Amino acid sequence: MTLAAYVEPGDDPLPSTGSEPLVPILRVDEGKVDAVALATWREALSNTLAVEVPHDLMGLWLYPTQGGVVLVGPAALAEDDLVIPIPSPYLKPEQLSVLEEIIVDAGYPSAICLPIRFGKRDVGLLLVADLQSERYGPVERVVLQCVAQRVGPMLGRIARQWTPEAGPISRQQERIAGLLETVARANREGSTPQRFIAAIGSGLAPLLPHEHMELLVQDESGRQYFRLGEHSGGPLWADPSLMISRDHLDVGDIFGARSRLLVPDTYEDDRWPRGFLVATEPPGADIRAIAGARLNLRSKSPAYLLVGSIGPDLYGAEDVELLILLGGLILPQIAEFLRVTAPLMLVPNPSPATGLAELLLRIAGALATMTDAAAATRLIATEGANILPFEGIEFALKLTDSDRLVVLQPGERRAALMSAAETPMAQVLSGGLPYAAGESGGQSRLFIPLRVAGRVHGALVFTAALTCGWNASHVDGAQRLADIVAAHLDLLRRSAFRTPPYVPGWKRTEPA
Repeated sequence: MTLAAYVEPGDDPLPSTGSEPLVPILRVDEGKVDAVALATWREALSNTLAVEVPHDLMGLWLYPTQGGVVLVGPAALAEDDLVIPIPSPYLKPEQLSVLEEIIVDAGYPSAICLPIRFGKRDVGLLLVADLQSERYGPVERVVLQCVAQRVGPMLGRIARQWTPEAGPISRQQERIAGLLETVARANREGSTPQRFIAAIGSGLAPLLPHEHMELLVQDESGRQYFRLGEHSGGPLWADPSLMISRDHLDVGDIFGARSRLLVPDTYEDDRWPRGFLVATEPPGADIRAIAGARLNLRSKSPAYLLVGSIGPDLYGAEDVELLILLGGLILPQIAEFLRVTAPLMLVPNPSPATGLAELLLRIAGALATMTDAAAATRLIATEGANILPFEGIEFALKLTDSDRLVVLQPGERRAALMSAAETPMAQVLSGGLPYAAGESGGQSRLFIPLRVAGRVHGALVFTAALTCGWNASHVDGAQRLADIVAAHLDLLRRSAFRTPPYVPGWKRTEPA
């Protein structure tokens, strides 16, 4: 352990007229955290900070990733039974205000509490107080914010390496139990790969902190990888933006014959290009530390589950073991997402058809035998991809009020409620336009009416990348598809709003 004055160049939030506070840095050797050395470092920080921000008390707390809160110093604060708030994953302003009021009531008229943040969670809490009133203003607060910013990466690393006291149940056992709950919740909520991985990442964050989670699937040729964790539904391998060339990043080569991966710092390995998975994120979001597990799918190319942090040297062997266990738990659902959908569809003739007319006949024949709404919408989405290029499709159906719609996703059994007022779809639903196209959320959208007996009862909503230009052939094919499926969807709509049959004498009360 060494103590040294440290000033990080650049990225300084202080105004040019202000002076930079000296922030000592604590170096931890061999991944071990010495509580005594950490307390000594806090004293050094207090001494150097006193020049810029005079204080009679400087408290510091650490939030280990295993949970809870640890007082770094001063030790005398442990006797005051001070209730320290726990971040989830951030401390709320009202929690800090309450703590400041407690310190003021204890006899310190001037007090400031600031969280120390690293990545997507708070890893520490800094308290500065003085016996003189009106001691701190905007300048002192900016200095403290600068200090919190500079010690964040160091405390984030220490929070990951902190070893809790031995107890009857190990931390790893608690994490495994948390995994089971996370996977169960994701199975209920994740109807698409994107939603499933998002739910897994949200539940995994308290157990294995990370800034990014990725699920990559290698194609049969081995020349590229598909970002399955970003796939929002529809045909696989249809979105070029979700493809990663092997020449850019060869995850399979990095794994080699191993089923697990631990990368302390990608900056020290040329095989990991800068911004390889976070090109759209702001500067400073590059993934540094990585833990990974390979998922071996039967008769398919392997998949790779990766979690990453913007800080280096944050993961260990236990983290990789946890990720391998997670990979085994989610493997059946991942295989389901990758399964070829043709065997699941009741299509009379499974042979591929090249003509539009034959495709439409196949869809009509399959819908004629289906009674399940989720299976029907899934069929329309899968077969419709052979008619025109799209990344997603939604089914918007009118309610009794013409401005109110229910929107179904392919394969979903629950619908979302929305209003069509003042949208491009409104004129399509009213019959004022034969179709409409527009942009929303960075995507191009095409609205095609669902027509039955001369009336419009809903619309098919196709989404694609902005680079996709809808042309006349796309509109014609989409309308033919809509005309084929409209009657089936209208039947589902009517059955959903049908009133219960009248039963004579039901709930009739007999006279006493």
